[in-house]
Amino acid sequence: MKMKLSLLALALFAIGCNEKASPSANLPTQPASASAPIASLNGQPITDEDVRKVAGVKFAQAEMELFDIRKDAVDQIIAGKLLEEEAKKQNTTKDALLKKEVFDKVNVADGDVKKFFEEKKDRFGDKKLEDVQGNIRGFLSGEQNKKLMDSYLSQLKKKNDVAYLIKAPTIDVPEGDAPAMGPKDAKVRLVEFSDYQCPFCGRARATVNKINEEYKGKIRYVFRDFPLSFHKDSQKAHEASHCAEDQNKYWEMNKKLFESQKDLQVESLKKYAQEVKLNGKKFDECLDSGKYADRVKSEIQAGSSLGVSGTPAYFINGRMVSGARPFEDFKAIIDEELKKD
Repeated sequence: MKMKLSLLALALFAIGCNEKASPSANLPTQPASASAPIASLNGQPITDEDVRKVAGVKFAQAEMELFDIRKDAVDQIIAGKLLEEEAKKQNTTKDALLKKEVFDKVNVADGDVKKFFEEKKDRFGDKKLEDVQGNIRGFLSGEQNKKLMDSYLSQLKKKNDVAYLIKAPTIDVPEGDAPAMGPKDAKVRLVEFSDYQCPFCGRARATVNKINEEYKGKIRYVFRDFPLSFHKDSQKAHEASHCAEDQNKYWEMNKKLFESQKDLQVESLKKYAQEVKLNGKKFDECLDSGKYADRVKSEIQAGSSLGVSGTPAYFINGRMVSGARPFEDFKAIIDEELKKD
């Protein structure tokens, strides 16, 4: 029995927790300049700059979506041209080149299929390995294919003069008094809006930790609260993290909460406070009083105003990246930002 494609997509490709589906943005047509008239009233011009002031963050979000579409298209064009040029140099066809350099190198072992199934068994319900191994093998083959293709294209880019002249739009994301690590004057600031009860946020910890380790001293990482309404224990968990912050144990509690996502009830939060060596009496008083309830709610409002509707959501120097993305996606943007003057 084969798993339906829709179930496989749900099981394998979801990358974030969402409050609700975001509507598709109406992509703007950019005028020649911000001061160029795009309408008029009784002879008085209305400019693109006027529109931006009124539309605010919605305009910036639409520009980000348009940038992503353009960037993807540019990447496809560059990849096609690089492959064609390399095929000519090797006196072969593009298809033959890809077969040799990419497709023939894809090899998914039976052990890899079994390991994937065991690690993600909860996503397959009552399905057995034999029911889904073909789908899993196809998925893993696709992942391998993408990595090999990206690696090969990266090699070709290094051998050629490739320059991207389009500029990514950004949104101003203030740090405020949110917990942060890394130098304040770092060239790159990574802001994460996250939810302690969101499983995708939990899975993203390995990537976030790798980023902070690899770019230590070069980036500033900021964690902002965004508990989703359908995660009933998350609000209190976020309050608990700030109660721990009162005792200079924010990051210890942050780590503990992500490790304990399946049990974030109040009594458990108090037990975790003991485990991270907090003063239990002070912590319990803080949590029970709701001292940080309004602060967490204000963070939700701040995130929503920036267009955040699901978790995890990241802003790298104001460039939005949604979902539990692989490390390579963050690395590409961070490296690009670090190279800027």
